[in-house]
Amino acid sequence: MLWHGAFPKGHVARTSVLGVQAIKRSSLTAILVVVLLAGLPGGGEAAQHVLLLADPSDPLDAAWVHRTFGAATNYERVKIGGQAAIRAEGRQSASELYREVAYRTSDYPWIEWAWRVDRLQSDADIRTKAAQDFAASIFLIFEEPMLFMKHSSVLSYVWINDRMPAETLVENPYHPGTSWSIVIESGEQRLGQWVNVRRNVAEDYRRAFGKDPPDLVKTIALFTDNDQTGEAVTAYYGAVRALQE
Repeated sequence: MLWHGAFPKGHVARTSVLGVQAIKRSSLTAILVVVLLAGLPGGGEAAQHVLLLADPSDPLDAAWVHRTFGAATNYERVKIGGQAAIRAEGRQSASELYREVAYRTSDYPWIEWAWRVDRLQSDADIRTKAAQDFAASIFLIFEEPMLFMKHSSVLSYVWINDRMPAETLVENPYHPGTSWSIVIESGEQRLGQWVNVRRNVAEDYRRAFGKDPPDLVKTIALFTDNDQTGEAVTAYYGAVRALQE
């Protein structure tokens, strides 16, 4: 995962010009949606309670930037079981889809999403650099203004093999102190099934970092990779929403 010049696994990231333009368009669209909702009868209440962070029905090149760290994971918009999704297939690759969302955790402390994993890497171990591969993960990048600079921290929710049980906290070996993962799904018990998740981001951040979260979530990213293990991995990401309660 990348933020403010820090690259995962020592790779140099590549981002297309089209992707940069797309993220500007998607951010503007999100702002316009909230403004329009607020102007409709009852729309203000809806805008306050739910914020759509990721819509798998949106064209990928319009809604996301695809950033690679070596070979590219194949991300594709699909429907599976009648549900819109973004499919991620590893190709001995490491890359992410990311988009700016810029919302406040004080307004939206909850997050919910649906995801599914059909194949995962049995030899992966996200505690180590040598085997750090994610079957599915959702990254939230927080931004906190500081004197003469901006400081970022990262909280991620991950689906991995059964090396660690659910709710395990894992410090990122590439970015100790600034990036933590929480294991949401562990192992193969629910492979091939859609799983709905709801988390209190503020509480999870306090648990990981030992302090209140910065008020601004700047960016969301989807990340599936298998460049370390080379083992087959297929994941699906559904809609992601931030909620007031």
